[in-house]
Amino acid sequence: MGQSNDVKDILNQLKENPPKVIGGYKKQGWAVKVLEKLENELVEQEEDGTVTAMAVLEAKDETYFPAFLNLDIKNKGQILGVYFLAERDDRFDMIPFEIAKEFLSKNDQDLLPFKYRTLEKIEGDELQINWPQFT
Repeated sequence: MGQSNDVKDILNQLKENPPKVIGGYKKQGWAVKVLEKLENELVEQEEDGTVTAMAVLEAKDETYFPAFLNLDIKNKGQILGVYFLAERDDRFDMIPFEIAKEFLSKNDQDLLPFKYRTLEKIEGDELQINWPQFT
């Protein structure tokens, strides 16, 4: 219950100053270019054994979004979290999909289901088949 209150608080704060969620590109190369600007590693090992990876999401309407995926490698690469990027001043913020979708000009019918591909192949990720194609 506390988490949903936290989400509501974050949503209310963001509604006062809406984030500019990055994406909706017609070509996946533009989403990759955004990710290349970041100083993050392509794949980062987290302390809890999961990995966070740069990825490109392909929406149902065939537009592309740069994103970060949190993957559970112990569970064959199951996606635990999806984070969109939002531009603020001279930096990028990572915003959970559940919150970011409130600020996208598209609705769920245009976006879901997403296909994805990480920028680097991840050892132990069995769910991402035919990499580097979208899964």
